[in-house]
Amino acid sequence: MKHLIAPSAVENAGSWPPILGPSRVYSVTETFYCLYKQRIFMNSIAIEFTERMSGFVVPKKLTLSAGKGLSHSDFQAENDRFDKQPFEFTVTIKVPNLENFLKDHGTPSQVFGKITDFRFREELRVENGYFQLFTSPSISPDFATVKEMHYTLFLTDREGKKWTFFGFKELLKEELSQVWKQTTTLYYYLWEGHSLLNNYGDKEVHAIGSLRISPSDFLTQMKSFKTNAATFREEKEALLKYFKAFTDTLWESYAPYIFTTTSARWNEHPYPVHTTQGVALGENSLHPLDTRDGLTISLQRFRHQDSKDVVLLLHGLTTSTDMFIMPEHQNLVNHLHTSGYPDVWSLDWRGSGRFTYNMSPHRYTIDDVAKFDIPRAVEFIRESCGADVRIHVVAHCVGALSFMASLATGQVRNIASVIANSVSLTPKVPWQALAKMRVGPEIFEQLLGYPYVSPAIPYFPARAFGRWIYWMERGLRSECKEPACHMVSFMWGWGFPAAFNHRNIHPVTHRRLKDLFGGTSFHYHKHIRKMLLTKASVSFDGKVNYLEESMKKDLPPILLISGTDNQIFPGANKATYEILSQTKNAAKVTYKEFTNYGHQDVFMGQFCHAEVFPELIAFIKQHSGTSGIENRKLRIA
Repeated sequence: MKHLIAPSAVENAGSWPPILGPSRVYSVTETFYCLYKQRIFMNSIAIEFTERMSGFVVPKKLTLSAGKGLSHSDFQAENDRFDKQPFEFTVTIKVPNLENFLKDHGTPSQVFGKITDFRFREELRVENGYFQLFTSPSISPDFATVKEMHYTLFLTDREGKKWTFFGFKELLKEELSQVWKQTTTLYYYLWEGHSLLNNYGDKEVHAIGSLRISPSDFLTQMKSFKTNAATFREEKEALLKYFKAFTDTLWESYAPYIFTTTSARWNEHPYPVHTTQGVALGENSLHPLDTRDGLTISLQRFRHQDSKDVVLLLHGLTTSTDMFIMPEHQNLVNHLHTSGYPDVWSLDWRGSGRFTYNMSPHRYTIDDVAKFDIPRAVEFIRESCGADVRIHVVAHCVGALSFMASLATGQVRNIASVIANSVSLTPKVPWQALAKMRVGPEIFEQLLGYPYVSPAIPYFPARAFGRWIYWMERGLRSECKEPACHMVSFMWGWGFPAAFNHRNIHPVTHRRLKDLFGGTSFHYHKHIRKMLLTKASVSFDGKVNYLEESMKKDLPPILLISGTDNQIFPGANKATYEILSQTKNAAKVTYKEFTNYGHQDVFMGQFCHAEVFPELIAFIKQHSGTSGIENRKLRIA
């Protein structure tokens, strides 16, 4: 059974027919499995059509990183260059299994044909080609991109050099007037070697350009559609199904969003939910912890080497560990690992978006987090790493407020250093946010019967109430068309948007917001409201003032940070610094603002590795022991 079926037949048998070729020796099981799949494809309905596109190519060397593509305006700007050259392709696209395509419109189809050699002006045969009609956005940097079409063609020139032609079309939300332009314009890169876009590693691009389908070529393309159906009726039914799938997707993209936040969008995830693929080094382990008041929380450990200087991360309310391990750009855990801190822990406290009990009308408060969650996590870390371990805490939002409350009341001790972002012991919000907090929890809970609020509720099927909230927000905020982005602003503050500056957010992050922010009951809002109305960080029963308690304690070194454009807790940490700098802990407290940053983007922004994280690492290193200094040499190879 030698030289019978190529490897792609076994690996991709569910997507397209096997390709025969002399690649390696195959077992009897593999051979018969592939022949069986081949028989299935022979009995399935296949569709094919021919497409011709023409345009230009310009030499342009750049390194294309994952998720860092050029915008369509960048491509259009190249059209004015004097050295552009004509460029075109004519390809046949084959959908080998219509049934598979109808289940998933992103299922790759085969591409055959020829393309112009941009170097020698000769025709090159497409050695291997894949086409995805509608797939989740992965290359367009436009926030409004809802779907993309991908063309991946592998070529070899006359010198034997391998090239990849990768092109994409983008569909933007609610841009109905642009439907012809967007579905007939292809932006493309030519990079060295044969590699898919989503392969790890940068692409060395040598040329870019754009292609268009002319009206005459479009008519020719429509006439070229054919199938392998046995009868005329079956052929027409197959073509109608294909065109219906095409037009349905166009409707969902271009029609007003009130009609299209369907259950289909609910299931769209640019990355798997709660994925750890963003962590490059070492191993990760999950440790469920039971609290004394009857909840389960969890610690996630990211370790590639033991160290006596460990870092504990605390997320904000409704977010989770996910905000520190985002794969679409350099994240905080990776940055800590490569900066000398190889043992990082992240606490998913009871406000985490990962826990379903937050979607019930619970009565947990910040006091509970400070009393039960944080001490249990610190205790477990010391049990795992030794009593002499130095714990450096990096906390965000309500996680920071809770940790400072825990520190002030002596629930945790012997902390090496603390970095607290946005808010700590003096909560302050814009007056518009306070107005919402005065009545919002009771309206949602008692009047409307909603036990929780979530950025995902505009996506619920039918005409859910959350969709009307989104449209109300759209009336106020027109900066983007992402429902989850508007809902985050609605839930937490006042701004355009409230939680971050759009400039700092990666487009893939923007599309992941409903996965990165979860649901929450309203009791945390009520506790923060009580603090705002009493103008002090008090316990829910009003008996403990956390700021006053902290003044009595010998605090560890603390760095209070905030973005200059913080719209959630504007000026909160600066106020805490000004108060603590007049106490006995004055020498231990410092304050730092990051220009052009808001609330959430201080940790989740695409430029944080260059603009924010170095400052945090410098502070932690000032208060680290010998092991932390020695570990500075660790780098990703």
